[in-house]
Amino acid sequence: MARPTFRKHEHLCGRLRIQEVFTSGRTVHDHPLKLIGKIMELPTIAPAQVAFAVPKRVLRKAVQRNRVKRLMREAYRLNKEVCHAPMRASGTQCALLFVFQGKANVTLAEMELKITRSLERWMKEHG
Repeated sequence: MARPTFRKHEHLCGRLRIQEVFTSGRTVHDHPLKLIGKIMELPTIAPAQVAFAVPKRVLRKAVQRNRVKRLMREAYRLNKEVCHAPMRASGTQCALLFVFQGKANVTLAEMELKITRSLERWMKEHG
């Protein structure tokens, strides 16, 4: 098994692509996360590209927003095979956007649980 990494080509970038995912993507809610995803062609070899968002309305301080984004990235990095394995098997690609909608007091274990549950539900319902 390969070492879990989250490389640059796995980051969802570009305003138009993120906007397309946000407007026409399929959604799964698992408080405090909202996962929006869309199956689409991506300019990379990765089966999925991911972006993470923490609105200023939810967490006012930048320190808190940055911490939550770090936790989300780490939880995804450790559990991304939940969505990568089925995508590789079917030969499709998807763009995912995680939006945090809760309070700042979240541990890494809680975040891992929420991310894996969200990914599994999204893959089951829409993937």
